[in-house]
Amino acid sequence: MKKSNWSIFLVNGLIAILFGLLVLFAPEKIVTLTKYFGFLVLLGGLIMFFISFRNMQAKKSYLLLMSEAILAFLVGAVIAFYPGETLQIFLIMIGIWATIIGLLQIILSVQMRKKVSNHEMFTINGVITLVFGLLLFYNPMGSIKVLFTVIGLLALVAGVLLVYLAFKVKGIAEK
Repeated sequence: MKKSNWSIFLVNGLIAILFGLLVLFAPEKIVTLTKYFGFLVLLGGLIMFFISFRNMQAKKSYLLLMSEAILAFLVGAVIAFYPGETLQIFLIMIGIWATIIGLLQIILSVQMRKKVSNHEMFTINGVITLVFGLLLFYNPMGSIKVLFTVIGLLALVAGVLLVYLAFKVKGIAEK
């Protein structure tokens, strides 16, 4: 791995940690958190753009990182400036996905009942997924609070792992 890659892991890790902490400690402000998340993605895109620009000036590979930076900047801007709409679209997409996956898991479980032992676990998982999808349509903001808490925890863990990886990559690059 290239020495400059460690800073990308570090930036993304710190952004994930910050987002995770915001979600966990202010869950009642979902739209505001969505806006903050958008600004964090936008900021990450700007930082990646400057890193890629520095790589371009140093005659290092930069095109993939610059593409990622531009995409992150654009997505971050949409999320930051249209947080309510983005959140509603997010909820609808998750609800549709969970409802379809839940139904498919139940159908598959019924088809597997004679071939697989313990197919009931697959049925239970399908029912839970289906109910979650339907709850997103019935009580979206209540459901999203639970979903955001899970996302916050995952972001926190992923961020810590990315920061750890950044210092590992930096250590390897220095050797």
